[in-house]
Amino acid sequence: MAPLRNLAVRDLETLVHPYTNLAALRETGPLILERGQGVFVYDSQGKAYIEGMAGLWCTALGYGNEELVEAAATQMRKLPFSHLFGAKSHDPAIELAERLKEIAPVPTSKVFFCSSGSEANDSQVKLVWYMNNALGRPRKKKIISRRKAYHGVTIAAASLTGLANNQLDFDLPIAGILHTTTASHMRGRPKRSSRGGWPTNSKGSFTARIRRRLPPLSPSQ
Repeated sequence: MAPLRNLAVRDLETLVHPYTNLAALRETGPLILERGQGVFVYDSQGKAYIEGMAGLWCTALGYGNEELVEAAATQMRKLPFSHLFGAKSHDPAIELAERLKEIAPVPTSKVFFCSSGSEANDSQVKLVWYMNNALGRPRKKKIISRRKAYHGVTIAAASLTGLANNQLDFDLPIAGILHTTTASHMRGRPKRSSRGGWPTNSKGSFTARIRRRLPPLSPSQ
């Protein structure tokens, strides 16, 4: 194995990488990326890679997009940062919320901005719990997710995520988060009926299957 370059050594001494075997990383070193253009990112050796995940699903318009660069530079000169806490607002947030409401696939009353998908899912859990408390339903707190589903890595989102490595040794899932079988037809398909067909998927049959496959609930749940 070639010796680690300076950037790789500095990385190992300063950063913690999520979803990474940190012991193995000390032997192999990180992949140092320097720039991006279109669908490609380039490492410190100039090698090109297709960025198939679009960052973490947030660079779908590609790298080096001059329209985005100019919009960001203009906003940085005008108002680099502001938040929405305490009734504060600003034009970019209002304009984006209006646009999102226009293109939403279902009628949407309001937009609540978050910094990540994990934070968004944690916020949804909090809002559902808050709503049920406000409506006098304090015990209506259970949320059903699926095994093998991915919803994020924060406390509530990782509890919803149906992947063992996202929960082992983290004391997850938290109370009130339940899991049923995966929706994968390859790894979790229901058995064929005696007539050779697949089970029907009416609302009633779906609910019955979910109930059968959930773990037993204790009286406190």
